Amino acid sequence: MSNFGQERLVLLDPKCELDVDARQGAAQGQQPLTECVTYRSWEDYAEHEPDGTRIAFSRREGRRRPSQPFAEVLQWSALADDRPVSLIFGTEDHGLSRDDLLWAHRTATLDIPGPLKSLNLSHAVLLALSQLPRDLPPAEVQTDIQLPDELLRDWLESLNFDLSTKNWNAYYSLRQMIMKASPTDREMALLSSVLHQTLRAINTNGCSDNSAGDTPNS
Repeated sequence: MSNFGQERLVLLDPKCELDVDARQGAAQGQQPLTECVTYRSWEDYAEHEPDGTRIAFSRREGRRRPSQPFAEVLQWSALADDRPVSLIFGTEDHGLSRDDLLWAHRTATLDIPGPLKSLNLSHAVLLALSQLPRDLPPAEVQTDIQLPDELLRDWLESLNFDLSTKNWNAYYSLRQMIMKASPTDREMALLSSVLHQTLRAINTNGCSDNSAGDTPNS
């Protein structure tokens, strides 16, 4: 990070401490470690971090893990606005989980020409930072409007969608679609307003139906 002028390191539920050994290994690149920010969960992260653009890195592919080459992601028009850009990397052994990717707007892969496609975590970070344009806005701390997760769940459940399945359901699909669109604060506020008003209308109609002696459709 220090080689490429990046200073802000965020760790999510780390399994080790940034102790003396870690700082000694960093040699002159101490600043990211000494000023590192740690969060317990993605919800904790979203509450305190800016509502910027988040790019996750993963070599694994699948129907629910669509990826693009990082060079193509960097051409994405959302990167041209003034919101900060964050790069998300997984653990050394398992990488990012499906739940991790729900918090990312895009999933990127790094171009590796050799037969061995796996990279050590530090090498993956180094390669990604070397391709990152120098004029992208930094991730400054602020509190912005976040994706209304609970509201989205309530809205879907009010429409009788079954969200009990752990593998995949309407909530996961819609959340991924919204994140890919990288909505602005204003657009996210509009979405929240639409969900609130829809829920209010459903609840009002439900109360009217019950008072008339009708049984709502299940």
